[in-house]
Amino acid sequence: MQREDLNNTTRPGDTMPPDTAGTTAVKPVEFEPRGEKPSAGRDRRSRLWLVALGLPAAVLAALAWFVFTARQIALDIQPAPEKITLQGGLLTPRVGGAYLLRPGKYRFKAVHSGYQDLDQAFEVGDERHQTLKFAMEKLPGRITLTTYRQDDPSEAISGAVVAIDGEVIGQSPLTEASVPAGSRKLRLEAPLYKPRQEVVEVTGEDRLQTLAFGLEPNWADVRFTTVPPNAWVQLADSRLGRAPLTARVEAGVHQVAFRHAGYKPVSVSIRVVAGQPLEVPVVALAKIEGRLFVSSRPTGANVTVDDRFYGQTPVDITLPPDRDHVVRISEPGYKTARHRVRVDSGVKATLAADLVPRRGRVRFRVSPPDARLVVNGQPYGPVPASLDLLAVPHQIQIVKDGYRAFRTQVTPRPGHPLIVDARLKRPYETDVPGIIQAPSGYRLKLIQPAAATFRMGSSRREQGRRANETLREVRLRHPFYIGLKEVTNGQFRQFQAAHDAGLFKNYSLNRDAQPAAQVTWEQAAAFCNWLSRREGLPPAYVAQGGKLRPVIPMNHGYRLPTEAEWVFCARVDAAGRVAKYPWGDKFPPADKTANLADQSARTILPLFLENYQDGHPVAAPPGSLQPNRRGLFDLGGNVSEWCHDYYKIYTFAQGRVDTDPTGPADGRHHVVRGGSWKQASLQTLRGAYRDYQEKKRLDLGFRIARYVAPDREAQ
Repeated sequence: MQREDLNNTTRPGDTMPPDTAGTTAVKPVEFEPRGEKPSAGRDRRSRLWLVALGLPAAVLAALAWFVFTARQIALDIQPAPEKITLQGGLLTPRVGGAYLLRPGKYRFKAVHSGYQDLDQAFEVGDERHQTLKFAMEKLPGRITLTTYRQDDPSEAISGAVVAIDGEVIGQSPLTEASVPAGSRKLRLEAPLYKPRQEVVEVTGEDRLQTLAFGLEPNWADVRFTTVPPNAWVQLADSRLGRAPLTARVEAGVHQVAFRHAGYKPVSVSIRVVAGQPLEVPVVALAKIEGRLFVSSRPTGANVTVDDRFYGQTPVDITLPPDRDHVVRISEPGYKTARHRVRVDSGVKATLAADLVPRRGRVRFRVSPPDARLVVNGQPYGPVPASLDLLAVPHQIQIVKDGYRAFRTQVTPRPGHPLIVDARLKRPYETDVPGIIQAPSGYRLKLIQPAAATFRMGSSRREQGRRANETLREVRLRHPFYIGLKEVTNGQFRQFQAAHDAGLFKNYSLNRDAQPAAQVTWEQAAAFCNWLSRREGLPPAYVAQGGKLRPVIPMNHGYRLPTEAEWVFCARVDAAGRVAKYPWGDKFPPADKTANLADQSARTILPLFLENYQDGHPVAAPPGSLQPNRRGLFDLGGNVSEWCHDYYKIYTFAQGRVDTDPTGPADGRHHVVRGGSWKQASLQTLRGAYRDYQEKKRLDLGFRIARYVAPDREAQ
């Protein structure tokens, strides 16, 4: 039986239609019976049949191989995602909540609303069952936050700084700020309020949360008032406004500055307590001073404004504005210039003065006539008959070869000619003047010590005796000069122009004619050296270790009197008798003998002499009262006086004589001798009374002394 060829093969005997393409026609093939050689069509059908039977078997074998080699992988994702996509192998079947995956690398993407998409790579190992755990992260939450005044919720607070976990995210009011989900530390800080800290739970998942917090006030109302008004009030770097004003100020201690154009700034400290209103006392602002620049010809003139010394020209002075000031410009030898000036606030004014010289005439009578004149160290030529000089002290020398030089000091006075009588002497001629004049115009008297000794100190039986008044036998060999009077303020100001002796109970101690008080020992010693330099004498004091010390041995420069010289002049008369008091042996003395604490001082001093009157409640011009027996003034009163010696308590030695003693070589205190206008007790007014001092006093001054030059000592 013949079968229909599934491949549509032509039967034998059929005629092929003509080849429309012009090709050769196919010839029929002879039929071959079964068992003979198969045809090509039958072989093709056999192969297809075999493929159809083998393919399912291969698939089943592949699936069996996959199942056998795959691993069971469970993806534990929290929270469970709404959608998960797995990437990696050809087959990723899921069976009962787990995936069957061959070992290797894979990646999945999980999606859940309110959470960050989870895109995660993972690797499948060799274990048969594996569970991989993952967590999805919540999306941040959205926070809306407002702040208000805790004790008044109706008052909203703007500008509070909002920080989450220490990081600032903005200021209130805060609108839909993105904040990571979870427990967060919230901190709120606003000026004038106490900081607030809270822990807030942020839901996250892009959900909106609305928060509101009250802040506790940390301020008080502070009232500021100034004179003049409209001054700026500034707290730290912030201007609060113009006074008068009331402002909220944070609790604590603050420095508040007040500024006003044309006025000096003022700063005050205030302490503010929260909730307690404060009214600051009225702040008065002073106008900015004006400045006055004063110059003069010649320069170096003294300048006082309203009787206050400001220095020497040229000088820049600060003065209160908007009122008149009296300016005096003075220089020795010139007329004092007086000006009334007014300076404006913050403005610099100038004042220039041409001082008018004051001259006086000096006439000369000189022998021999052909001598030469030297004025203030400058050669002048042959001595003229007369010379007009400035009315200031001048050092005059008249010299001639073969003669000793004549030296003196003159202070010319306008309208009052001075006469200098000079007889030059040969070197062999000796002559020591009884009175000399120092360069400042100060006069000293020659003292010729007695050959015999005299006794210092006091006996144990003397009323008022102190333990430091040890009896001593003393001899003075060298003639010396000592000041007729105490040095005055005016004389001392030639050396130290700014000297000020001060006031006592509204009584001035600072007039030029009064004794120079409020002077330290070192200032007095420096004044002596200044005189020595001006006269060409060796200085009696030298700087050592930051202070002046006496030169040893003592030379003939100007100095302070030694304690022995002072006692000799105050107590020993020409016959060698030692008096109990500088004025004699009577206490109290006769009226107007010495300037002591008398009846005129009863309203200003606690202790005074009721039965004594000298007419001077405080320091008097030196020489106002009676001289003592040596013609010296005020050794028993007016001001106590510095001595040359360092202070020491001496021991008594029978038979010992101290010759020309000058005191210890060093010490802390110096000897002070003589009573003063402040003293009234018998103890302190005695001639033997010894005091010591380190500092200056209102009733302590000095006089000066010096040895006669060695080549001029009287024979």
